[in-house]
Amino acid sequence: MEEAFFLDFWFPFLLIFARIAAFLTVVPFFAWRGIPAVLRIYFSIVLSVLLVLSWEGRVLLPPNDLGLAVLLGKEIISGLVLGFLVYLFFSVFLMSGQFMDHKAGLMMAGSFDPLFGGQVTIVGRFFYFLAVVFYLTIDGHHLLFLSLKESFRLLPLEGSFVSSPVAWHYLKIFSGIFLLAFQIAAPVIIVIWLMDIALGFLSRAVPQIHVFIVGLPLKVALVFLVFLLLLPLLGGVLRDVFGRMSSDLMFIMENW
Repeated sequence: MEEAFFLDFWFPFLLIFARIAAFLTVVPFFAWRGIPAVLRIYFSIVLSVLLVLSWEGRVLLPPNDLGLAVLLGKEIISGLVLGFLVYLFFSVFLMSGQFMDHKAGLMMAGSFDPLFGGQVTIVGRFFYFLAVVFYLTIDGHHLLFLSLKESFRLLPLEGSFVSSPVAWHYLKIFSGIFLLAFQIAAPVIIVIWLMDIALGFLSRAVPQIHVFIVGLPLKVALVFLVFLLLLPLLGGVLRDVFGRMSSDLMFIMENW
């Protein structure tokens, strides 16, 4: 009786908890340094209990400690891979904001942010939190937890490790993140580039004007102006990025 209860509840709970805890370690709005580790563990335990109560099946107990370590390692890797994919798509907005800051000369205005564990610029931080608020507003976190629940059907607890097609697709996503961030920041970058050309012609025509002194505050004002004009259109961009995140997440889980 005790052995059956262990195989039906405690052993699946341990494996499910390992995947969920690893997932919450890297996924945004849970991985921030301001979130206490005790709260993450408590939330992981609650989700694990809910999932194991609705989970059907039984996991065979490994014959030795090495097999148990391999199963736990596989679940931890699964959680980290899925969580880091979500983190990559959220980092698109931070990266695109930093591209804008770099062209505007606002990199010097960056400050150390304990939430990110590094130096973050003004527009990059604002764009990132805007994406997080938008995602929570459209109840994207509900879909994220449903995807996590679906992962236990598509990625069984006794399944295999990452396959070669998934690893290759993951590398394509990783390389495409930089291109996606640059495409989002492209309107601001083009406007700043055109302004640099105009200031170059102005410095040739009127050498008495100090272009650097005039151009630096002008760039900052222009970046904020263009970003403000593009703000109504960012909803569609955010929706497309999060839609791509969901499709890539499902592709990885289905082809694991």
